[in-house]
Amino acid sequence: MSRNSQQKRAKKKALKNKVENQKAEKLRVKMNTISTIYLDESGNTGSNLLDKDQPVFSLASCNFTEKEAQILSNLVGSQSDHEIHFKRLKRRKPGQDGIIRLMKHALVNPDNIKVNIFHKRFMITSKIVDTLIEHMLHMRGEDLYINGRNIALSNMLFYCLESFCEEEKVTEMYRKFIEMIKEKTPYSISSFYSIVGEVKESSTHESFKSSIDQILETKDYIDDALSNIDKSSLDPSIPALFAQCVQWGQSSPRGFHLIHDDSHAVEQQKLLFAQFMDWTQETVEYGYDRRKFGLPLKGKSLKFESSHDHLQLQIADIITSSFTHWAAGVLKGETEEYLFVELNKLNLDRFIGNNKIWPTPDVDPKDLGTVHDGGLNAANHIPIYLAKATPNPEVATS
Repeated sequence: MSRNSQQKRAKKKALKNKVENQKAEKLRVKMNTISTIYLDESGNTGSNLLDKDQPVFSLASCNFTEKEAQILSNLVGSQSDHEIHFKRLKRRKPGQDGIIRLMKHALVNPDNIKVNIFHKRFMITSKIVDTLIEHMLHMRGEDLYINGRNIALSNMLFYCLESFCEEEKVTEMYRKFIEMIKEKTPYSISSFYSIVGEVKESSTHESFKSSIDQILETKDYIDDALSNIDKSSLDPSIPALFAQCVQWGQSSPRGFHLIHDDSHAVEQQKLLFAQFMDWTQETVEYGYDRRKFGLPLKGKSLKFESSHDHLQLQIADIITSSFTHWAAGVLKGETEEYLFVELNKLNLDRFIGNNKIWPTPDVDPKDLGTVHDGGLNAANHIPIYLAKATPNPEVATS
């Protein structure tokens, strides 16, 4: 080998090492930096999970600096003196093009933003499984969460209900379930189980009726099942924020500050999050398989502020609304609408992964990524954690 070739190889190796060292240093600095995370939600209709005009909820967050947010804002090209908002931008093609430019930018990557998506109609199915069937099986000594059986059952029920039963009756069952969770009265309970019976009778698939029987059997356990259920459990903004904290905790173990766009539902649950962020407790891992997470959550503070005061919240609005618009288009089978088509080219699913409540045809633990590998049942052990928790004062009083 010639001396010239050796020198070239040495330079190439030195450059490679320099790049790797720079990446490692950036990662080290990031892991030791207390970031500020900005969050905004889109498509929130509270417990009205059957809103036909807004079938998808999403929560997106970002950790952009003021300078980075300004770069992204400039891409939108808005001439308005007001805040930049997705709803205003999407009205005209120039605004839609600005949204696409922002979403295509290198700063919009999985390291800088986190996204959670909820298929609202499917969320009701999963709540029936988690609130009623899981509780019944727990009382019988079974753990539905092992191997992701709760997810598999939710998937099966959702697709079969949509395929074999009368749509109007299924929709009414979902509506009656929501009413029962909110009211918890004998009448609302009776109305729910009555419509479940009608759904069963409408099934064109005889063997599927035995699956609906699982819901009917929960009537014997309903009073106990509802005793500790709060009506806010139907609001996707609460579990979405919890999931966001888990995700950011993985990349920011030293903690982070949260600034959430004004959200009445989340603000009502501030005390709960203050308990989840009790840093005086040792970290314990809860849950099974890919769903494992640690408590306490790594949030150091939680504030609710106006997007008028933070450009990052305006950027979060565009990002979360873009995901909602795209996901709703996927749900509706959209093929022609310009903004959806352009967003669909960006492979947005890479930002989401398993951070979604969305039906799939998967029922096998291997396909679901939920093969059991030990762990603590979160539903059983989190109440113990909360009972010992001292609310984080930076969260409770901020």
